[in-house]
Amino acid sequence: MNKVIRTPDYPVVQTPKGGLHGFQLNDVFHFHGIQYASAQRFRPATPTPSWDGVKQAKSYGYICPLLPEDPHPEGDENGSPENSFEMPHRYWPMSENCLYLNVWSKHINEDARRPVMVWLHGGGFGAGSSIEQPAYDGHNLCDYGDVVVVSLNHRLNCIGFMNLSDYGEQYRYTGCLGMMDIVLALEWVRDNIASFGGDPDNVTVFGQSGGGGKVQMLLQMPIADGLFHKGIIESGSLTASGSVSEEAGIEESKRITDRVVELLGLTRETIGQIDILPYDQIAAASQQAAKDLGIPDGMMLFKPVPVEGVYTGSWRFQGFREESRHIPMINGTVLGEFSFMHFLGDKNQYTEEQKLQMIRDQFQEDADTVLEEFRKVYPDKDILYALSVDALFRPPARSFVQARAEWAGAPVYSYMFCPIIPYMGGVAPWHCAEIPYVFRNVDMEPAMCCAYQYTERLQEEISRAWVTFARTGNPSTDVLHWEPYTSENPQLMMFDEDRSGMAPEKDALLLELVRKHTQFF
Repeated sequence: MNKVIRTPDYPVVQTPKGGLHGFQLNDVFHFHGIQYASAQRFRPATPTPSWDGVKQAKSYGYICPLLPEDPHPEGDENGSPENSFEMPHRYWPMSENCLYLNVWSKHINEDARRPVMVWLHGGGFGAGSSIEQPAYDGHNLCDYGDVVVVSLNHRLNCIGFMNLSDYGEQYRYTGCLGMMDIVLALEWVRDNIASFGGDPDNVTVFGQSGGGGKVQMLLQMPIADGLFHKGIIESGSLTASGSVSEEAGIEESKRITDRVVELLGLTRETIGQIDILPYDQIAAASQQAAKDLGIPDGMMLFKPVPVEGVYTGSWRFQGFREESRHIPMINGTVLGEFSFMHFLGDKNQYTEEQKLQMIRDQFQEDADTVLEEFRKVYPDKDILYALSVDALFRPPARSFVQARAEWAGAPVYSYMFCPIIPYMGGVAPWHCAEIPYVFRNVDMEPAMCCAYQYTERLQEEISRAWVTFARTGNPSTDVLHWEPYTSENPQLMMFDEDRSGMAPEKDALLLELVRKHTQFF
C-alpha cells in the first residue's frame, strides 16, 4: 500500500521565489501545478514573480485549451474512446492560463545535485499536455534513477503558434510563443531546481512525437543556450507539411492566419479584437481555415516559424547552430508508429502463400524486394510485420542522426524500439509505445501488460539507458553497451523482445520502398 505524507508544514520547499507545499508518496516528493509564468494572449510570457508565504503544489495546473475534435465513427480503432485501451489518455480542466510545471524528486532543501530530466509532451504543436498520458507520471523514473523529473504545459495551436507577425509589431513573436514558454520553463529549472535537489548544470530535455520535435527545435534557439545539456528525441523528427523549404512553411503559416483573420471578420485595422475574442471562436475559425485551404486541421495545423533572435529555423535548411555542437543526443523511433494497426491475429493461421499475397497487395511490383530487405533488417520477425514498417518518422530520424554524427563534436546515439507486443495476436509497437518503458510505467497501460514475458527486461534496459545518459551523456550501462552512431560505423540500438543489442543500420532501401507505397505520402 502506498504511503502519503502531507502535514500543514511538510513537505515544503523554499525556492528563490517562495515556498511550495507538495506531498510525499513513499520515497518521492511530488510538487504539482507550479506556475512558472503567465501571459496575455499573443504576447510573450513573463516569469511568475516572487511571493510571500507558501503556495499549494499538490494538484496539476490547467492545460492549454485544445482544438475541438469531431467524434470518430463508432468502432474506429484509431480514435477515442476506442484507442484508449492501447494508449490511455487523461483529460483535465483547460485555460489559457496554462503555464504550469510539475516536479518529482527524492531530495528537497538539500544540495543533492541530481541529474534533471525535463519531459516535453507529445501532440504535435496543437494538442496534448504534461498529464495527457498516465505514463507521463514521473514518480517511478525519479524513484528508480534518483533523478529529478520535470514536466510542463505550454501554449499550443492557435494561441501558441498562429503567425500574426504581419499584423503588427505587438504580434512579432506569435509564431513561436509556445516554444518561448518552454524556454521560460527551462529558465525556471535553472533558477529553482537546486531547491529540489537538482543540478541546473546537468539538464536533459526529452520528449516524444511533438515533444521530440520541440527538443530538436531547442537546438536551434539562441534563447535556450545553456539551459539544457543533453537531448533525447523519441519519434519526434517528423518532416512536417510545408517543409519543402523554410520559406514554404512560413508562407503556409501566413495563408492560414490570413484566412483565420478573414473568417473572424477582422482587418489589419481591427486586428486588436483578436486579443479578446472567445478562444472557441478563434479555434473554430482555425479549423475552418484548414478546410478551406485543404490543410489537415489536426495537431500540426500551426507549426513554429523562425523569429529573429528566438528560433533560427529548421536544421534541415539552416544547418545546426555552432552553439549546439557540444550537446549529446539520442534519437530513435518505434517499428510501427502509425502503421501498426494490423489486427491480423495469430500469424500462424495464415499459409505462406496467403502472407505473400497480402504483401503483394500492399507493395505491388516491389513486394519481393520489400520482403528481401525486411528479412535483412528483421530476420526473426514474421514477414507480415513488413506491413507495419513505419516510413514516416524513421527516415527523418535517420537523417538527423547522420547529420549530427558528421558535424557535432558530441556523440549521437540511434535506436529502434521493435518488440512485437503480444496483443490481439501480435502487434508492432505503435506511436508512444516506448513511453511507459522509459518512465517505468508499463503497469499503467493494459495493452503493454500483454508483454509480461519481457516487460521487466525491456523496462530495465530502456529506463536505465535514459537515466545513465542523463547522468553522463553516454547511455551505455552494465546491461547494454550502446555505441555512438558514426559515419564509419552507422549502428543503432535495437530494443527487441528476444534480446536487445547493437545492429548495423541497413534499412535505407526498405524505408524507400515502404514510403513509396504508404498513403501518408
